[in-house]
Amino acid sequence: MILRRIRERNPHLRTLPLSRLIDSLRVVKDSTEIATIQKATDITGQALVETIRRIKPGMNEYEVEALIEYGFHSRGSQRRGFPSIVGSGPNTTVLHYNANRRVIAPGELVLMDVGAELDYYCADITRTVPADGRFTTRQLEIYNIVLAASRAAFEAVKPGVTLRDVHKAASDVIEKAGYGKYFIHYTSHYMGMDVHDVGDRDQRLVPGMVFTVEPGIYIPEEKIGIRIEDDVLVTAEGCRVLSESIPRRADEIEKLMRGK
Repeated sequence: MILRRIRERNPHLRTLPLSRLIDSLRVVKDSTEIATIQKATDITGQALVETIRRIKPGMNEYEVEALIEYGFHSRGSQRRGFPSIVGSGPNTTVLHYNANRRVIAPGELVLMDVGAELDYYCADITRTVPADGRFTTRQLEIYNIVLAASRAAFEAVKPGVTLRDVHKAASDVIEKAGYGKYFIHYTSHYMGMDVHDVGDRDQRLVPGMVFTVEPGIYIPEEKIGIRIEDDVLVTAEGCRVLSESIPRRADEIEKLMRGK
């Protein structure tokens, strides 16, 4: 309304979107922003660890959601950064599933894509766990391919590369394993005040940028969907995984679910 009036009264003026300037200021985070994102990530991780210990067949997906979000709020998060995704069985293969209304059955996987928001900055973490506390042989096979893709992506992160380079590092691992057609989304997105924050996939990475690394394999015919998502900070030497403290390896997850 205001902009229209200005244009009507001053037709000779040229107006440009302010977002072009503001967005460029948001891409690289300062030390206070990084500390806030780290805290949001820590809150998310603590809530996930607490919840994973309690997951078992017979629970509703929304019970898992409630436990996670209680964990956010009890640790000082004002709100969730986005609608929590808790999918079990066939729902693990649906990328943005958030109905969270299914009963978890024995032998299935449970995928949790969640993030606490703290002081307007978001975390975005995904962990996939076995409902029974132990991965089947087939689930473990797929899980370890996704984990290897995640590690390859971490190693690719350094100043001067792009998110496309990071994606290629992860997708090459999955392609080589023969599951390329089951990797159906991009590996990374910038994050900050929005969970999918401003930034271009083709811009060169510099220290202070924060984004996700989230390879996944989704096989609907087997009801197997596995995603491992972490938040990383670009440093002068490479990257720092902000979510490093959250269990990622299959044996770490199984140990956690055994209550150890």
